[in-house]
Amino acid sequence: MDCLEFRRQLGTDPRTLDRAARTHMEGCAGCTDAHGRAFAFDARLMKAMAVSVPEGLADRILLAQLTVDRQRQRVGRGRVAWIALAVAASLVLGVGLLRHSGAPLPGASLPDLVAAHVVAPDERDALQKTVMLPTDEVRHAFADRGVTLASVPANVAYVSECGIDKYRTVHMVMPESGAPVSVVYVVQHRVTAAQDFQRNGLAGREVPMADGTLVMLAQDPGRFDALEHTWRTAIEGSPNLAVGSF
Repeated sequence: MDCLEFRRQLGTDPRTLDRAARTHMEGCAGCTDAHGRAFAFDARLMKAMAVSVPEGLADRILLAQLTVDRQRQRVGRGRVAWIALAVAASLVLGVGLLRHSGAPLPGASLPDLVAAHVVAPDERDALQKTVMLPTDEVRHAFADRGVTLASVPANVAYVSECGIDKYRTVHMVMPESGAPVSVVYVVQHRVTAAQDFQRNGLAGREVPMADGTLVMLAQDPGRFDALEHTWRTAIEGSPNLAVGSF
């Protein structure tokens, strides 16, 4: 089992890893760390959803249903109205939970998805990392995604092969003198043009690069131009070979 297969299984349920996954985790520090973060997030999620039911709620619901039924001339119309009310309430609750958790709503764009991922509870600790990783670790993460780097940029303190919705990515954090920049390379999904954006209180930029897209997020976008140049050289091999125009 490789890191990608492990992360896929981890995303299903961190509490039910099979023997192959546990064997892989024993020899892979990155996947061990990812398992710990996923398990902690799962525990926090379960705790957050353990909301006690107000006393007498069932009686109040039955009374409301009876009142609605009596106001209708036909039982069928009353039942349809109650079902519609229940569905609407469920939708409102679901949207509220999504917004409260910071998760993107259905149909979210790539910037929405990446921004939600980098500020998710199980990824926030990555923004605090300042110790530079060995270049081989960064190169290996890209290689697992089928990308061979021509060079490895310095100052990468965190790297992880993350699945973000339907996208396969390499997620990195570059401290950049105390102002961390989240750098996410989305494999085999190339946007048509570069654009700057704002999400979750962060400045962002997405840039088509080789066969994929580089997404950067930070409080301050001042380093985006330099980092875009650095990563283009690393991924495409030379600034003179950049694909596309912006």
